[in-house]
Amino acid sequence: MSLFDAVLAGDREAVKSQLAARADPNPFDAEGRTPLMAAARAGRADLVRLLLEAGADPELTDSIGESALIMAAAHGHPEVCKLLLPHAKDDERDLARTLLSGVGITDLRSEPSIPEPDKMDRRLASAGAYVAGKLGDDGPAKRLERALRAEKTRKR
Repeated sequence: MSLFDAVLAGDREAVKSQLAARADPNPFDAEGRTPLMAAARAGRADLVRLLLEAGADPELTDSIGESALIMAAAHGHPEVCKLLLPHAKDDERDLARTLLSGVGITDLRSEPSIPEPDKMDRRLASAGAYVAGKLGDDGPAKRLERALRAEKTRKR
């Protein structure tokens, strides 16, 4: 069972087992989604927490530019949003609050996060890959994916 399968099945123990076996927490599926996005969309705060602790990147976006936070908010999962909010940009926080207020959820307290200076390069690369992907050139997106995986491996 892959990490994606374990998340989609909601199998906490299988997710823990995959992560303990050093499975990459940031693989992409055909739509550019990660296991963190799948867990957030399903409202599985327990799985979101596990994935974040294992190094899942909450700033990654899918092929249409949605992050795990936006997916959680769009599906009305405030507990998941509270876990992801500290990692989000201001505009994502605002959009998440707006989406949740549309379903009557208004209490999303979280301390604002201060981005680390070394994350600026990754954000610029991510933005460049996103734009290139929208223009039909998926080469930069593939290079960014490899660079992020290599970065995660170096940290271990």
